[in-house]
Amino acid sequence: MSEAATVLWFPSVTTNPIARIVIHKGEERHFESLENAVRFVMKELSEETRLAAMIQTERASYDYSDFERLYKEICPPA
Repeated sequence: MSEAATVLWFPSVTTNPIARIVIHKGEERHFESLENAVRFVMKELSEETRLAAMIQTERASYDYSDFERLYKEICPPA
């Protein structure tokens, strides 16, 4: 999980994902590791915004269905 990652998301402009693309350009932030990207998504983005977020690396793309699993791998409960 040490590969670079980019988080792409759409601010909570509307609940319709297609309209988000038309109404508002998405946001983007680069991270040096997948771990940091996952932490950002889980700690900084609202639940609603996470629904329209994606993390991309050179080898894979992750969406809402992956975020909680990845976060538990990175930050296991004490």
